[in-house]
Amino acid sequence: MKRKRGCIRPVLMIAFVGLLLYFFAGNGKEFVLKNIYPVKYQDYVERYAEEYSLDKYLVYSVIKVESGFDPEAYSRMGAKGLMQLMDKTASECNEKGNFGYRIPSDLYDPEKNIRLGCFYLSSLYEIYGDMELVITAYNGGTGNVDKWLDDDKLADGKGGLADIPYEETKNYVEKVQRTFEAYNKLYKTNEH
Repeated sequence: MKRKRGCIRPVLMIAFVGLLLYFFAGNGKEFVLKNIYPVKYQDYVERYAEEYSLDKYLVYSVIKVESGFDPEAYSRMGAKGLMQLMDKTASECNEKGNFGYRIPSDLYDPEKNIRLGCFYLSSLYEIYGDMELVITAYNGGTGNVDKWLDDDKLADGKGGLADIPYEETKNYVEKVQRTFEAYNKLYKTNEH
């Protein structure tokens, strides 16, 4: 018995339209967004965000932008792990926090990397007290941020920056802020 090929096409089209409706009208959209903005390493992120008085969604955002949640990430500049820590920064945090980690090898351990990254973010908050400046310093370095804050052309006159002269850092700050907003929209509304 011969099957008519013309019957398959409408069935596939109906199935495709049904999937589109599911994804864009119902839980599918949330499912897709949660895959784009995951909460991986949740135990470590939430434990150390709380320990160092950080917003957990900021930590997720930094990890998402820095490494895409790849614990083996390695940048051309030598930054390592989930939160892309440089050896020098990680060593300073390791010493100040008295963690006893082996740098650089322990930077590929998700828990240790997240702990050091949260410790570092917390120390930046102690210096700057403002999320935008913390994110700027995380990427551009404290020396640069201090120099920019002292520059009347770059400072906003209110303790922040009106402009970031490094394009890479400016783009990084915008990307982390957008990601932070997405995490808050997606997850915070479901918290009690």
